Amino acid sequence: VEYKENIPADQRGPLLEKLQTAFQDLVQADIETEIINVPRVEAEVICNRVAENYFNLSDQFKDETETVRIVRVAGWPCPCGGTHVKSTGRLKERNWGITGIKCKKGVVRIKYGQDWNGSSGSK
Repeated sequence: VEYKENIPADQRGPLLEKLQTAFQDLVQADIETEIINVPRVEAEVICNRVAENYFNLSDQFKDETETVRIVRVAGWPCPCGGTHVKSTGRLKERNWGITGIKCKKGVVRIKYGQDWNGSSGSK
């Protein structure tokens, strides 16, 4: 996952620990994934409810009434891009977690993956 931002090196370790804890809390909560199909204009409202999110669906869906599949994981909606879990608890089976933070040229990358061991990995 990428964000346009810069995080000072001394803040990356503590932030990584907070992200890891929050992620594991979501996994433990076993929140069911929701899937809905809505017209494009409604999908843009749902997916862009936070100013930092911006999904320009009109490039892909020209007709306002065209149906867009929205997936909501742990309460956070976005256009469906493919495979997703049925619930956050399923991530525990494969030991998924946040594995690191990398900052370069004004871009922050949050890394995640399987076989997470809880160790820090910030750069």
